[in-house]
Amino acid sequence: MTTPSNFNEAIRGRRDDGISLIAIYFFLVAGLFLLGTLVLMIPTLILAVVGLMEASGAFIGMAAVGLMALASMALCLLHLVIGYGLWMVRPWARIGAIALGIVGLLFMPIGTIAGAFILWYLLKPEIAARFEPVTGV
Repeated sequence: MTTPSNFNEAIRGRRDDGISLIAIYFFLVAGLFLLGTLVLMIPTLILAVVGLMEASGAFIGMAAVGLMALASMALCLLHLVIGYGLWMVRPWARIGAIALGIVGLLFMPIGTIAGAFILWYLLKPEIAARFEPVTGV
């Protein structure tokens, strides 16, 4: 029979279905940001060609769209890293997911629902116990 302290030690570092679902959500959002990056690359390249051939003023537009593509790629990588960390049940990933969940509350309606679920789930004490570092072994 497991005692409460043994139970907490037994679940450390183990991923449950809720953590898996949140990690998959982060992977899907990363895919959407990657798609956005690829879509933004097209006008960036077109503006670069136009800037080289005809109007040097097109470089301003190229820089603006290129910065948006760069931001989208950074968000893609951030979501991938946090999704991987959640999948591997790393303590830093829980903190990152909570931070992105708070930011997600601003994006109505899907981001609000997803952010609220992420916060509700990852702030539960029994889930937080899963992310505590495993010591000893």
